Amino acid sequence: MLDQVLFALANGLAAGMAVFLVAAGVTLIFGLLRILNFAQGSFFMLGAYVAFSIMGPSASSIWVFLLAALVSGVVVAALGLVTDIVVFRRLRDYDEAYTLIATFALMMLLDGLVKMIWGLNYHSISPPPSLAGVLMVGPVIVPIFSLFIIGLGIVVFIILEFAIHRLWIGKIVQALAHDQWMSGFVGINVPVMLTLTVVAAFFLAGAAGGLLLPNQSLSPTLSHAFLLQAFIAVIIGGLGNIRGAFLAALVLGLVESLNAVVLPDQPGVAMYVVMVAFMLWRPAGLLSAGSGDHASPHHATGSAPVDWARYRTVLTWIGVLGAAGIAAMPLWANPGMVFLAGMALIAALFALSWNLLFGTTGLATFGHAAFFAIGCYASGLMLKATGGQWFLAVLVVAALIGGCVAAIVGAVAVRRTTGIALAILTLALSEIMRLLISSSAALGRDDGVSGIPRPNLDLGFITVGLQSTQNYFWFLFVVCGAMALGLWWLSAGPLGRMLRAVKQDPERTMFLGINVGRYRLTAFAISGAVATLAGALQAPWVQIVTPEAGNYLVSMQPMLSSLLGGAAFFWGPVVGTVLFFILAEATRALAGLSEIVTGGVLLLLVMLAPDGVLGIIGRFRSRKQEATSEPKIGFVAKEVRP
Repeated sequence: MLDQVLFALANGLAAGMAVFLVAAGVTLIFGLLRILNFAQGSFFMLGAYVAFSIMGPSASSIWVFLLAALVSGVVVAALGLVTDIVVFRRLRDYDEAYTLIATFALMMLLDGLVKMIWGLNYHSISPPPSLAGVLMVGPVIVPIFSLFIIGLGIVVFIILEFAIHRLWIGKIVQALAHDQWMSGFVGINVPVMLTLTVVAAFFLAGAAGGLLLPNQSLSPTLSHAFLLQAFIAVIIGGLGNIRGAFLAALVLGLVESLNAVVLPDQPGVAMYVVMVAFMLWRPAGLLSAGSGDHASPHHATGSAPVDWARYRTVLTWIGVLGAAGIAAMPLWANPGMVFLAGMALIAALFALSWNLLFGTTGLATFGHAAFFAIGCYASGLMLKATGGQWFLAVLVVAALIGGCVAAIVGAVAVRRTTGIALAILTLALSEIMRLLISSSAALGRDDGVSGIPRPNLDLGFITVGLQSTQNYFWFLFVVCGAMALGLWWLSAGPLGRMLRAVKQDPERTMFLGINVGRYRLTAFAISGAVATLAGALQAPWVQIVTPEAGNYLVSMQPMLSSLLGGAAFFWGPVVGTVLFFILAEATRALAGLSEIVTGGVLLLLVMLAPDGVLGIIGRFRSRKQEATSEPKIGFVAKEVRP
């Protein structure tokens, strides 16, 4: 047992240093730009693929290996320069939630490009001969490559520590991080220094991808392997703090390695538990004196408001005709299209539940998939236990479970954290739940729960069988439509007005004697209950549920739909869901194309029209009204005096 613990410690140090090499770039970018770059993992993966293209499955010597890593760093740094000019400069004055979603869109775009260029195959890469083999340190066998990674991480930390805290360029970087306006006033070229720092951060990501290449299997999923761990290290250490990221990466590496020895049946859970504990204890991070609220005073809203009441009749007819067309789909569409339409109905309800928090209340969560997964599993297990009976009761119970869980989570998360900290905390809680489900024999582990029966709908005076796709689709249409109208009624009523006041100016709202925390918690509970209901509806529709229902990528789906359609508008998530499904269906033939198109469209919308498609329509209508209201040049009647 002692040998296992010692080996785990050595392995944990190497894993921690690997995480730090990725987290260092995230920390540098956030320290200056206040942008938490979701795409850093994709740039790391891109560096790994560039190095693989140079040296192949095995480097002939350590010099070829180092040269490949250096070239990878330079290539990714050049792409970082383009990214800074095209993307980051537009995001510097945006609300933090929009920057997170924009960098996630950039991650999708890069992942799609990697799939199209290098394919979907897995590659195993061997270290150079001088770094292969092992060393005996007492009773412990330590791979030489692990010692190389440990030494490399220490060297990078020392260089960054010395450069930031001892060299003149580090003093300038610290001044920029503290006050960019004053730095420019005393003669510092702020844009150039910001760009140089971003390029350095991307160089670190690309070089780390090349240097860590023999440490893992190379595939298009590599970006996600280090992304969450790097984010956790940055959050725990303190956003923008190199020392904190270094310490946190070591802690995470050791915790994860010891987790494999002490709790082999729950791999990865300990790391997220440690993260949650640290965030609740010190939301701002270990080495930060802040409060943890890094919210930006700027907001990404650029569309002019539209008086939609003027078009109420037209919009009502559009809604009625659209609903009639959707309801009639089982009569004219093929079964595959009907199935996708049913998934779109569920996804639209899921997106509306998320946007009740983001678009109405101003809270961005990255763990909404947890409630969706709770609904899937609760509905699936209860339907299997009852043989498909009492479906309405199953839906109500599932929604109540989701609402209670959301109230418990919100009572802790919403009151202790805001902004980025809340987004990452909810993501960690969602990942903990997913990992626990994956290791639970009662829930089918990674295989999940299959054979979920389509239910019977007992209305008391009649029982309707929902086994056919046609009947269940109509049931989905009625329930999702009724829930959407119910959310619209809440949003348009006193509760919605109060939530919008909380989003617009929480300090002034609190000054007026309104309990801001209570209204945020109420919105969180309602949102969780509706998301759980969406999951409960999906389980019998697809007749299988797996732990991937709680994956953090599922949490991104309602974000994409809301931003695509327009988060500032109640029906924006519905419009976005329709467009999202059309894009996904039109581009699914070629691997990577769907991610490129979806990520590219979302990135353009966030940068150019953050209020989405409906916001673009609103801006167009406003400009048209302004053009028609301008006085025309022509003959002017003369005044006739008596």
